[in-house]
Amino acid sequence: MNKKDRIARTVVFIILMLLAFLFVVPFVWTFLTSFKPDNEIYTTSLHLFPQQPTLEHYQKVFTQMQDFWGYFRNSVIVSAVSVLMTVLLSATTGYAFSKYRFPGRGIFLALVLLVLTLPYVIYLIPVYIMQSRLNLNNTLLGLILPYIAVNLPMAVFIMRGQFNNIPNQLMEAAAIDGCNPFQTFWKVMLPVVKPGMSSVVIMTFITVWGEFTYAKTLTSTTAARPLAVGITFLRDEAASWQYGTLTATITLSLIPVLIIFLSMQKYFIKGIMEGSLKG
Repeated sequence: MNKKDRIARTVVFIILMLLAFLFVVPFVWTFLTSFKPDNEIYTTSLHLFPQQPTLEHYQKVFTQMQDFWGYFRNSVIVSAVSVLMTVLLSATTGYAFSKYRFPGRGIFLALVLLVLTLPYVIYLIPVYIMQSRLNLNNTLLGLILPYIAVNLPMAVFIMRGQFNNIPNQLMEAAAIDGCNPFQTFWKVMLPVVKPGMSSVVIMTFITVWGEFTYAKTLTSTTAARPLAVGITFLRDEAASWQYGTLTATITLSLIPVLIIFLSMQKYFIKGIMEGSLKG
């Protein structure tokens, strides 16, 4: 490596570190603030670390904000079902687009790519009208169905790319060994595309867990609100927000996202690169 390459890599490294710093600082600040007592939060002298750490804000969330657990449960149910169905449907659809030839295949694939170019909020009004007529507003199912539809095109694109990387000889070998088409897909092909499935899981979960626009529009009751919307309705006994309680609530809401990402991170980048660049 010559001097010019070393300088270029150093510059890129510094830029990436600065960008990472800008993204990480808000989360670190929120996390540390959740452990600060009120007198340290409402002060003119700013400091990053709490001088007298306390858990009082978390105690308030657990004891005084009973709706928090209802919102949290709704988010878990909606996210889990949406992720499961998106992975299942994208895997089967991506497999069909990759390994089978059928009439209209190119048109259907073009439509999938077309949907990726459109912002998902443009579907909001038609979805709201349709679900109102079907009495699905203010229900968990009314959130799950749009979330699957919104996340499915990108997931199909990724999974198709994953299956494109698998040689057809593997399918032929499975058929010779006596596997029917379903067994070939389920037992032979699907285990090979774990990186792509992990990428779909992470992206779908993060999107659904933190989605606000659809959830705010399609729900208006406590029984159906997910955490992303419900968190804006959480108040203390004085019906007001305090920054300590707010940061504690936000920190708790981030835990599932971190768990999902950290448990699948080794597959994430590989799945994205193979599924999108080679698809």
